[in-house]
Amino acid sequence: MALDPDQPDTVLVADNEQTGELFRYTLDGVPLGSVGGLDFAGVKLETRVEDIEALAADATAVWVVGSQSRSKSGEDRPERQRILQVHRGTSTLWTVDWEQCTVCQGDSFEAERNVEGAAFWKGHLWLGLRAPLVDGRALLVELAPKASASIFEVTGAYPLDLGGMAIVDLGVQPGKPDLLWVLAGASTGKAPPVLFEVAGPLATPVRHALALPEDAEGIVVLANGGARVVTDGATTKGAAPGDPVCKTTSTFYRSDKL
Repeated sequence: MALDPDQPDTVLVADNEQTGELFRYTLDGVPLGSVGGLDFAGVKLETRVEDIEALAADATAVWVVGSQSRSKSGEDRPERQRILQVHRGTSTLWTVDWEQCTVCQGDSFEAERNVEGAAFWKGHLWLGLRAPLVDGRALLVELAPKASASIFEVTGAYPLDLGGMAIVDLGVQPGKPDLLWVLAGASTGKAPPVLFEVAGPLATPVRHALALPEDAEGIVVLANGGARVVTDGATTKGAAPGDPVCKTTSTFYRSDKL
């Protein structure tokens, strides 16, 4: 979930079951793709990104981030390793070179790696990992582009003490770019979600008391201090044609004050 830099009064939402489209909503959660005659529909992706788990936005572009994970059976999934930079109808495909990340090495780390948060912060794209935890801490990774290709290298990896929780999403508040907002949840299984703010990658995360819905999966923080949260849904396995698509419906929540 991210604010659209071209239409900042709308949010873009990714569905990790959809590889080629982002969906647009008003700040009140009204879907705009069905509004006839208006150029408010979602964003079609020129390049497939599998298992989209994070969106980030800078001043002009939206970054669509695959989970960087393997399949449940351990198979390599190259389309999950993609990051797509979308700028006003054009797109650039990026990948991540994880080799420079010393804490990211080893077969066990790669097998468990699952990126679920992203934000454009302090001039760079940052990723937040839901798994694995590093000594019980959630890993925040800073990326920078290599000079010769559309490849990001890892220039910093920072374990955040979120009380044993993992990163579910990241966000930056317009007008307050120094703070990073971290939506935290269970690395595996279930745990009530918690919101933290971080003043820098080495700073101590500050916990907020905002009550969040169960299965909160994405967040944007608004310039006026409010927030919008979307929850995870679930498809109905083995559904026949005509049956309801969703076993659990994704829901849009509004908070006017953090």
